[in-house]
Amino acid sequence: MIRVMVMGVSGQLGRQCQQDLPKHGFELLGLGRDALDVSRGTEQDWRKAIDEHLKAFKPDWVINALAYTAVDRAEGEPNVAIQVNGSFPEVLARSLRRVSPQTYLLQCSTDYVFDGRSELPYRESDPTRPLSVYGQSKLLGEQAVLSSHERSRVLRFSWVVGVHGENFAKTILRLASERAQLRVVGDQRGVPSPTPFLVREFSRLISLYAKTHTIEDAKQQKVFHVVPSGETNWHAYAQCCIEAAAADPLWAKRLKIRWQDIACISSKAYPTKAPRPLNSLLDCAAWCDLHHIKVLPAWASVTRPVLQGILANSRWSPSL
Repeated sequence: MIRVMVMGVSGQLGRQCQQDLPKHGFELLGLGRDALDVSRGTEQDWRKAIDEHLKAFKPDWVINALAYTAVDRAEGEPNVAIQVNGSFPEVLARSLRRVSPQTYLLQCSTDYVFDGRSELPYRESDPTRPLSVYGQSKLLGEQAVLSSHERSRVLRFSWVVGVHGENFAKTILRLASERAQLRVVGDQRGVPSPTPFLVREFSRLISLYAKTHTIEDAKQQKVFHVVPSGETNWHAYAQCCIEAAAADPLWAKRLKIRWQDIACISSKAYPTKAPRPLNSLLDCAAWCDLHHIKVLPAWASVTRPVLQGILANSRWSPSL
């Protein structure tokens, strides 16, 4: 049985990994903040903890879903963001190279490594120009793992949404139950990446590598974009969330606004501490080629069950 160690099971993506990976037939060890809190301690402390778990569990893969994701707050505390998103992945990769060199590392990354000024979906080979501290810290993490451990792979995705943890969908649903007016930007393009979809793609990669030896080629691509197909924008996505809530009898009573009444505004009308990429679309052709598939599922089809899960989990709660 393939053994997978997941870093960051306290977060929404890590928690989904912990929930779903055993269903795909993998033996799992999940590490959360109680086992390793990288916002505290020294790199030596992290290294000691990582080494102990690697020696005891002997994983075939390590998935690093541990991340600092407070995009705006990172502008005011860049050292913490860089510590979690940049320094820790390097320590993890070096521990793997030293203690468990045959283990693969899957580093989770983001569309924020790009500046969003392209008119086309970004390819893996396009230049990275992060606009924010968060984006810079995630790019540092990518560079660190790729230079520190030969068996590192980086997967980039956008607009992560899950039943657990904080995300845009939950924020919109909460605001829609509190306010009669909502204004959402409509000029930032992207694709929601539901956590169950991402974990399925992680499983696809792990299973593929277990069946083939071509990965030993030094020229093998190591960075991939993985998002559902199609595109949307934050305004249309917010409408999708409210429309789903309106179809739920209990939620319909809580809503103070209809999806048709959400105002569409420009990014200039809603300034944030950290600038957002206007274009977060990612080209997944390389990923599809790797797995011999024509297209990934449409974002709406894989996002709808997650929205329904969020609605079901919060029906009886005064706030999300």
